[in-house]
Amino acid sequence: MQDNPFETRRELRARKLVVGGILAFIATVIIVLIFFRYSRDAPLPKALTGLFLYAFFFLFNFGALSRAGLSYDRLFGTFPTWRTLGCYSLWVVPLVVLAIAAIYVLYLPLSYVFPGFVKSWYLEDSITMIWRRGDNYILANVINYLTIVLVAPVLEEFFARGILLTRWTVKWGVPRAILASSVVFALLHTNYLGAFCFACAMAILYIRTKSLFIPMSLHIVNNLTAWIMESLTLDTDVTISYETIAEFQESWMIGLITLVISIPCVILFWRRYILKTDWRVPYLIEPTGREDTTNDDAQ
Repeated sequence: MQDNPFETRRELRARKLVVGGILAFIATVIIVLIFFRYSRDAPLPKALTGLFLYAFFFLFNFGALSRAGLSYDRLFGTFPTWRTLGCYSLWVVPLVVLAIAAIYVLYLPLSYVFPGFVKSWYLEDSITMIWRRGDNYILANVINYLTIVLVAPVLEEFFARGILLTRWTVKWGVPRAILASSVVFALLHTNYLGAFCFACAMAILYIRTKSLFIPMSLHIVNNLTAWIMESLTLDTDVTISYETIAEFQESWMIGLITLVISIPCVILFWRRYILKTDWRVPYLIEPTGREDTTNDDAQ
């Protein structure tokens, strides 16, 4: 087996990614303050802020990845057939339902205890995906679409599942690595519980299929679905957001229905992908001994 940079080098330690994230945040703030000092609340500066953040994060960590001698073929695995990707993408539907259920499981009880927190963090601070007005709002929507649907899924899966999961597997073993990397992923999103469940599912599929293209594809389809749902609400009078705590609490039936639907989906996922799984992380196994299980799993 070739030298494993996750075991023999220091460049791929998780703390370096944290430092890169902090530097990326600082660089993004500086750029926004310099170039968009008087218009940072407009659509275009907001859209560019997200894109800059991901771009700087990648740039600040690219050097460490290059010095470590990372094998991208081993990390990404085999590209599956398009039919296989399509079959796996069907899991986006139950994952979206689970994400909605997770919102209610987490925030509905909190809305009675800490209504101010739920209102400010969830109801008012949700990320804008599509703007209908404002200076350069069309260009902002294009940039936001590329960031949310393409850039974010690829980079998040690469670093969260490819780098963090592998590195922490070396340190703590697979179960703890899945939990730890999923917690980090969840902390970067508003729906903590839903993002945590999604991250666990992506980690399991990555380990199960030995292909990072699978979670990347599902992540792309998942974000695309969210984008489409948001765009549909703009063209109709239907809204899926709530302006007050009372409106959110009155919609508890949606949470109950989605939770009931999610339970059999979770059981099916457990039986299909968790039981009898080869729990070796792709990068940590002999490349010539890797078996392509993506086609079989997707059937």
